[in-house]
Amino acid sequence: GSGIGGGGFWLLHRARDGREVMIDGRERAPMAATADMYLDNRGEVIPNSSIDGPLAAGIPGVPAALEHIARYYGRLPLSVSLGPAIVLAREGFPVDAVYRRMASFRLDALRGSEAARAQFLLDGEVPPLGHTIRQPALADTLARIAERGARGFYRGDLAHRMVAAVRAAGGIWTEHDLRDYRVIERLPVIVEYRGHRIVSASLPSSGGILIGQMLKMLDALEFERADGIDRQHLLVEVMRLAYADRARYLGDRDFVPVPVARL
Repeated sequence: GSGIGGGGFWLLHRARDGREVMIDGRERAPMAATADMYLDNRGEVIPNSSIDGPLAAGIPGVPAALEHIARYYGRLPLSVSLGPAIVLAREGFPVDAVYRRMASFRLDALRGSEAARAQFLLDGEVPPLGHTIRQPALADTLARIAERGARGFYRGDLAHRMVAAVRAAGGIWTEHDLRDYRVIERLPVIVEYRGHRIVSASLPSSGGILIGQMLKMLDALEFERADGIDRQHLLVEVMRLAYADRARYLGDRDFVPVPVARL
């Protein structure tokens, strides 16, 4: 489930010089975001407010990241790379079992948005197998990015319309939030494990640190000597400990200190 309205991380290895880099194109919170924006007047969490609805929407990073990767690391121009996606959005794709399962899982949220309801459902219900999902507006947006680059998304008429729609629904985006978005190149997390060099994602992704923690714990526990239920038990426990540390220590290092070397 990926799209230009969200964000992501890209872990790259360049063969000619061994350069390894993580492209951080995750969403950013709008500048008007506050620490208590998902709490009610009693300080209690408002259910699903950080997941569904206009206040849950971060500033997308995918369009900027795609342009960055094409410009500095790709062999093809972005206009060529986006070509198949533009065709697929315009001509459509048939609903399959995976689509039905995912749309059913998010059915209430899809119904809660007039635009999402019209685009992804059929008469308010999950479409049947084989129904064609066409996305002409997405095709137009992708074509705009292919022609103008990330500026076609983050500036101009499209940016103005996105901000107006988000704010009309109760969100807090501004056009400055879109103009100010920047991709960040970060050093990956690198760990050694039994003769293997493992390169993985760094913060604000938790994955690389967690993988490193788990492998180092398994190494200390002489995991390879265990078998059967003992092996499963060790796996469960190192994952549980790593995720406990994730909840306690990990965050965005641009804003909070994280003891990465210690972890």
